[in-house]
Amino acid sequence: MVDAAGRLRRLELAQHDGDLLDALPPSEVVAVDAPLAVPNDDGQRDLERVLAWCDAPPFPASRQRLRRLHGRLRGVDLAPSLAATGDLVEAAPDLVLRQLAWERRRAGDAEPLELGAYREEWLGVRAPAYRPKGRARARPAGLSPAADLLGGVLDLDGWGPGERADDAGALHDAARLDALACAYVAHLLATRPERALVLGTTERGRIAFPADANLRERVRINLERLREDGQVAI
Repeated sequence: MVDAAGRLRRLELAQHDGDLLDALPPSEVVAVDAPLAVPNDDGQRDLERVLAWCDAPPFPASRQRLRRLHGRLRGVDLAPSLAATGDLVEAAPDLVLRQLAWERRRAGDAEPLELGAYREEWLGVRAPAYRPKGRARARPAGLSPAADLLGGVLDLDGWGPGERADDAGALHDAARLDALACAYVAHLLATRPERALVLGTTERGRIAFPADANLRERVRINLERLREDGQVAI
Protein backbone atom coordinates (compact mmCIF):
# COMPACT_ATOMS: atom_id res chain seq x y z
CA MET A 1 0.00 0.00 0.00
CA VAL A 2 1.26 3.48 -0.88
CA ASP A 3 -0.25 6.80 0.15
CA ALA A 4 -1.20 9.77 -2.01
CA ALA A 5 2.39 11.05 -1.87
CA GLY A 6 3.67 7.74 -3.27
CA ARG A 7 5.26 6.63 0.00
CA LEU A 8 5.25 2.95 0.93
CA ARG A 9 3.03 2.32 3.96
CA ARG A 10 2.65 -1.47 4.03
CA LEU A 11 4.31 -4.37 2.27
CA GLU A 12 3.09 -7.75 3.47
CA LEU A 13 3.19 -11.33 2.26
CA ALA A 14 -0.20 -13.08 2.36
CA GLN A 15 -0.56 -16.58 0.97
CA HIS A 16 -4.15 -17.61 1.54
CA ASP A 17 -7.19 -15.88 0.10
CA GLY A 18 -8.57 -14.96 3.51
CA ASP A 19 -5.25 -13.50 4.66
CA LEU A 20 -5.03 -11.44 1.48
CA LEU A 21 -8.52 -10.00 1.88
CA ASP A 22 -7.97 -9.32 5.59
CA ALA A 23 -4.76 -7.41 4.82
CA LEU A 24 -6.36 -5.18 2.18
CA PRO A 25 -7.88 -1.94 3.52
CA PRO A 26 -10.42 0.16 1.65
CA SER A 27 -8.46 1.89 -1.11
CA GLU A 28 -9.15 4.30 -3.94
CA VAL A 29 -7.63 1.90 -6.47
CA VAL A 30 -6.61 -1.75 -6.13
CA ALA A 31 -4.24 -3.14 -8.77
CA VAL A 32 -3.65 -6.90 -9.00
CA ASP A 33 -1.05 -8.94 -10.87
CA ALA A 34 -3.59 -11.53 -12.01
CA PRO A 35 -6.32 -11.84 -14.64
CA LEU A 36 -9.55 -10.62 -13.07
CA ALA A 37 -11.88 -11.45 -15.96
CA VAL A 38 -11.24 -14.32 -18.39
CA PRO A 39 -14.23 -14.82 -20.72
CA ASN A 40 -12.30 -16.99 -23.20
CA ASP A 41 -11.79 -20.72 -22.70
CA ASP A 42 -8.65 -20.70 -24.84
CA GLY A 43 -6.58 -18.29 -26.93
CA GLN A 44 -6.03 -14.65 -26.00
CA ARG A 45 -8.14 -11.99 -24.37
CA ASP A 46 -8.80 -8.76 -26.23
CA LEU A 47 -6.39 -6.72 -24.12
CA GLU A 48 -3.58 -9.21 -24.74
CA ARG A 49 -4.21 -9.10 -28.49
CA VAL A 50 -3.98 -5.30 -28.53
CA LEU A 51 -0.82 -5.19 -26.40
CA ALA A 52 0.82 -7.92 -28.47
CA TRP A 53 0.49 -5.67 -31.51
CA CYS A 54 2.17 -2.96 -29.43
CA ASP A 55 5.15 -5.26 -28.71
CA ALA A 56 4.14 -5.28 -25.05
CA PRO A 57 2.46 -8.69 -24.63
CA PRO A 58 1.37 -9.68 -21.11
CA PHE A 59 1.15 -13.29 -20.02
CA PRO A 60 -1.67 -14.83 -22.13
CA ALA A 61 -4.67 -15.81 -20.06
CA SER A 62 -7.39 -18.31 -20.90
CA ARG A 63 -9.49 -20.46 -18.61
CA GLN A 64 -7.83 -23.65 -19.84
CA ARG A 65 -4.32 -22.23 -19.42
CA LEU A 66 -4.89 -20.86 -15.93
CA ARG A 67 -6.48 -24.07 -14.70
CA ARG A 68 -3.64 -26.11 -16.18
CA LEU A 69 -0.90 -23.93 -14.65
CA HIS A 70 -2.49 -22.89 -11.36
CA GLY A 71 -5.41 -25.24 -10.78
CA ARG A 72 -7.91 -22.38 -10.56
CA LEU A 73 -8.75 -18.87 -11.71
CA ARG A 74 -7.72 -17.18 -8.48
CA GLY A 75 -8.02 -13.59 -9.68
CA VAL A 76 -11.43 -14.22 -11.19
CA ASP A 77 -12.59 -15.93 -7.99
CA LEU A 78 -11.35 -13.08 -5.79
CA ALA A 79 -12.45 -10.22 -8.05
CA PRO A 80 -15.89 -9.62 -6.43
CA SER A 81 -14.36 -9.37 -2.96
CA LEU A 82 -11.45 -7.24 -4.16
CA ALA A 83 -13.76 -4.89 -6.05
CA ALA A 84 -15.59 -4.18 -2.79
CA THR A 85 -12.44 -2.51 -1.43
CA GLY A 86 -11.83 -0.07 -4.33
CA ASP A 87 -11.68 0.46 -8.09
CA LEU A 88 -10.19 -2.82 -9.32
CA VAL A 89 -7.77 -3.18 -12.26
CA GLU A 90 -5.22 -5.68 -13.49
CA ALA A 91 -1.57 -4.71 -13.71
CA ALA A 92 1.40 -6.35 -15.43
CA PRO A 93 4.64 -5.74 -13.50
CA ASP A 94 6.84 -6.50 -16.53
CA LEU A 95 5.08 -3.81 -18.57
CA VAL A 96 5.24 -1.38 -15.65
CA LEU A 97 8.99 -1.85 -15.25
CA ARG A 98 9.63 -1.77 -18.98
CA GLN A 99 7.77 1.54 -19.28
CA LEU A 100 9.72 2.93 -16.33
CA ALA A 101 12.97 1.90 -18.01
CA TRP A 102 11.76 3.55 -21.21
CA GLU A 103 10.83 6.78 -19.41
CA ARG A 104 14.20 6.88 -17.70
CA ARG A 105 15.95 6.44 -21.03
CA ARG A 106 13.84 9.16 -22.68
CA ALA A 107 13.83 11.58 -19.73
CA GLY A 108 13.60 15.16 -20.91
CA ASP A 109 12.21 14.32 -24.36
CA ALA A 110 8.90 16.15 -24.58
CA GLU A 111 7.99 15.28 -28.15
CA PRO A 112 6.84 11.76 -29.11
CA LEU A 113 8.90 9.84 -31.65
CA GLU A 114 7.85 8.91 -35.15
CA LEU A 115 6.06 5.56 -34.90
CA GLY A 116 8.73 3.49 -36.65
CA ALA A 117 11.55 5.04 -34.61
CA TYR A 118 9.58 4.48 -31.42
CA ARG A 119 8.98 0.81 -32.18
CA GLU A 120 12.63 0.22 -33.00
CA GLU A 121 13.83 1.82 -29.78
CA TRP A 122 11.07 0.25 -27.66
CA LEU A 123 12.11 -3.24 -28.77
CA GLY A 124 15.52 -2.61 -27.21
CA VAL A 125 14.07 -1.91 -23.75
CA ARG A 126 13.53 -4.81 -21.36
CA ALA A 127 12.29 -5.09 -17.80
CA PRO A 128 14.76 -6.60 -15.30
CA ALA A 129 14.29 -10.37 -15.03
CA TYR A 130 13.78 -11.28 -11.38
CA ARG A 131 10.97 -13.84 -11.30
CA PRO A 132 11.59 -17.60 -10.92
CA LYS A 133 12.65 -19.51 -13.98
CA GLY A 134 12.42 -23.27 -14.32
CA ARG A 135 11.71 -25.13 -11.10
CA ALA A 136 11.01 -22.01 -9.03
CA ARG A 137 14.68 -21.03 -9.03
CA ALA A 138 15.25 -17.45 -8.01
CA ARG A 139 16.86 -14.84 -10.26
CA PRO A 140 18.37 -12.50 -7.65
CA ALA A 141 20.46 -10.50 -10.13
CA GLY A 142 17.33 -8.73 -11.36
CA LEU A 143 15.96 -7.75 -7.95
CA SER A 144 18.02 -4.62 -7.34
CA PRO A 145 17.58 -3.17 -10.87
CA ALA A 146 13.81 -3.61 -10.56
CA ALA A 147 13.81 -2.01 -7.10
CA ASP A 148 15.88 0.88 -8.48
CA LEU A 149 13.28 1.60 -11.17
CA LEU A 150 10.41 1.50 -8.68
CA GLY A 151 12.40 3.57 -6.19
CA GLY A 152 12.64 6.27 -8.83
CA VAL A 153 8.86 6.80 -8.80
CA LEU A 154 7.87 5.68 -5.29
CA ASP A 155 9.30 6.42 -1.87
CA LEU A 156 10.11 2.87 -0.74
CA ASP A 157 10.82 4.11 2.80
CA GLY A 158 14.14 2.27 2.98
CA TRP A 159 12.90 -1.05 1.64
CA GLY A 160 15.13 -2.97 -0.73
CA PRO A 161 15.79 -6.58 -1.70
CA GLY A 162 17.67 -8.49 0.97
CA GLU A 163 21.08 -10.10 0.54
CA ARG A 164 20.10 -13.75 0.90
CA ALA A 165 21.83 -16.91 -0.24
CA ASP A 166 18.65 -19.00 -0.27
CA ASP A 167 16.03 -19.09 -2.98
CA ALA A 168 13.13 -18.48 -0.59
CA GLY A 169 14.20 -14.96 0.34
CA ALA A 170 14.74 -13.95 -3.27
CA LEU A 171 11.40 -15.45 -4.31
CA HIS A 172 9.65 -13.47 -1.58
CA ASP A 173 11.37 -10.29 -2.70
CA ALA A 174 10.27 -10.99 -6.28
CA ALA A 175 6.68 -11.18 -5.02
CA ARG A 176 7.18 -7.90 -3.15
CA LEU A 177 8.44 -6.22 -6.32
CA ASP A 178 5.37 -7.42 -8.20
CA ALA A 179 3.22 -5.89 -5.45
CA LEU A 180 5.13 -2.60 -5.61
CA ALA A 181 4.70 -2.41 -9.39
CA CYS A 182 0.95 -2.90 -8.91
CA ALA A 183 0.90 -0.26 -6.17
CA TYR A 184 2.55 2.21 -8.54
CA VAL A 185 -0.18 1.64 -11.11
CA ALA A 186 -2.84 2.23 -8.46
CA HIS A 187 -1.01 5.36 -7.31
CA LEU A 188 -0.95 6.77 -10.85
CA LEU A 189 -4.65 6.12 -11.39
CA ALA A 190 -5.51 7.76 -8.08
CA THR A 191 -3.24 10.80 -8.32
CA ARG A 192 -1.96 11.29 -11.91
CA PRO A 193 -4.38 9.46 -14.22
CA GLU A 194 -3.05 11.34 -17.25
CA ARG A 195 0.16 9.30 -16.94
CA ALA A 196 -1.63 5.94 -17.03
CA LEU A 197 -3.73 4.12 -19.58
CA VAL A 198 -6.64 1.76 -18.89
CA LEU A 199 -7.40 -0.78 -21.59
CA GLY A 200 -10.39 -3.11 -21.75
CA THR A 201 -13.60 -3.66 -19.83
CA THR A 202 -14.52 -5.19 -16.50
CA GLU A 203 -16.34 -8.04 -18.28
CA ARG A 204 -13.60 -8.88 -20.82
CA GLY A 205 -10.50 -7.94 -18.86
CA ARG A 206 -9.29 -4.48 -17.83
CA ILE A 207 -5.61 -3.65 -17.44
CA ALA A 208 -3.87 -0.41 -16.42
CA PHE A 209 -0.26 0.61 -16.95
CA PRO A 210 1.92 3.73 -17.10
CA ALA A 211 2.00 5.20 -20.59
CA ASP A 212 3.66 8.13 -22.29
CA ALA A 213 2.48 9.75 -25.53
CA ASN A 214 4.34 7.14 -27.62
CA LEU A 215 2.67 4.12 -26.04
CA ARG A 216 -0.72 5.84 -25.93
CA GLU A 217 -0.60 6.50 -29.66
CA ARG A 218 0.47 2.97 -30.50
CA VAL A 219 -2.32 1.50 -28.38
CA ARG A 220 -4.82 3.84 -30.03
CA ILE A 221 -3.76 2.89 -33.55
CA ASN A 222 -3.82 -0.85 -32.94
CA LEU A 223 -7.04 -0.77 -30.92
CA GLU A 224 -8.85 1.09 -33.71
CA ARG A 225 -7.54 -1.31 -36.35
CA LEU A 226 -8.46 -4.42 -34.39
CA ARG A 227 -11.92 -3.05 -33.68
CA GLU A 228 -12.48 -2.33 -37.38
CA ASP A 229 -11.36 -5.86 -38.24
CA GLY A 230 -13.72 -7.32 -35.64
CA GLN A 231 -10.85 -8.93 -33.73
CA VAL A 232 -11.59 -7.27 -30.37
CA ALA A 233 -14.74 -6.11 -28.61
CA ILE A 234 -13.27 -3.64 -26.11
